[in-house]
Amino acid sequence: MNPDRPGPLFIVGAPRSGTSLLYKLLCLHREAAWISNWSRRVPGVAAVAVLNRVAPRFPATRRSVWFGADTANAYVYGRRRAMWERLYPMPVEGEPVYQHCGVGVGGPAGRRCEDEQAACLRGAFAGIRRWSGGRVVISKRIANNQRIPFLAAAFPGSRFLHLVRDGRAVAYSLSRVDWWEDGVVWWYGDTPRRWREQGGDPWELVATHWVRELASVGEGLRAVAAERQLELRYEQLVGEPVTALQRAARFAGLADDPGWLAELGRLRYPNKDEAWRERLTPEARDRVEAIQRAELLRLGHAG
Repeated sequence: MNPDRPGPLFIVGAPRSGTSLLYKLLCLHREAAWISNWSRRVPGVAAVAVLNRVAPRFPATRRSVWFGADTANAYVYGRRRAMWERLYPMPVEGEPVYQHCGVGVGGPAGRRCEDEQAACLRGAFAGIRRWSGGRVVISKRIANNQRIPFLAAAFPGSRFLHLVRDGRAVAYSLSRVDWWEDGVVWWYGDTPRRWREQGGDPWELVATHWVRELASVGEGLRAVAAERQLELRYEQLVGEPVTALQRAARFAGLADDPGWLAELGRLRYPNKDEAWRERLTPEARDRVEAIQRAELLRLGHAG
């Protein structure tokens, strides 16, 4: 790996673990390159990444668009936004960039061999890095939890940051987000709506999903050298955000950046882990904990 051009950083973790928040916070760094809403629209046109350079020119606007008016919400898609906000460059998961290279899809592109997919994705990331002016490509995509061995082989200098959150908080959060009900759950093969219609317990599904995502990440990371992995806890991120983010940035190969630290100091980091304690019914909590108990104990989240 070229020390002056580190490989990409892939953020992995169960959905609703704070990965979107971590992703955007790292993308505030002047050396970060990222898949934007524009690259998602036209994944085959690397030059649109030049629009990434617009975001840091208007820091107050960037804070508002990326994190919401209260600068504490990484998931801004659920609220109504003006057209200019939807067009403003912002880090996104960017699945179309992966699909453009045939990663994780069927059809003609999906029939590419893995070597061809890897070469295409390396080219796409290089274009994003070059046109955006960054040094390190940071990518957060939940589907990458199941792609870790492929990504590690495609990018020999890549690193993987695993963000872990209490499974009970994840289960409660999943039960409330608007996209969960009709999204296909990869290990089930259908939607939560279908699960419920077939008589399944919704709490069983959200609780099991956290367990399955942790297992998938853990299995994938066994193919990755220890020095290319970093585990970070959600509690660390919101409890000591600057310390946790500096550790993550050093791991990613990002240089010290006083301007980035100053920008981090302008944001708020509310700990949303207590909501499940207050709002889960005793029956729902018992159901979730029964399914997650082994992993909760392993991670020190029992109680």
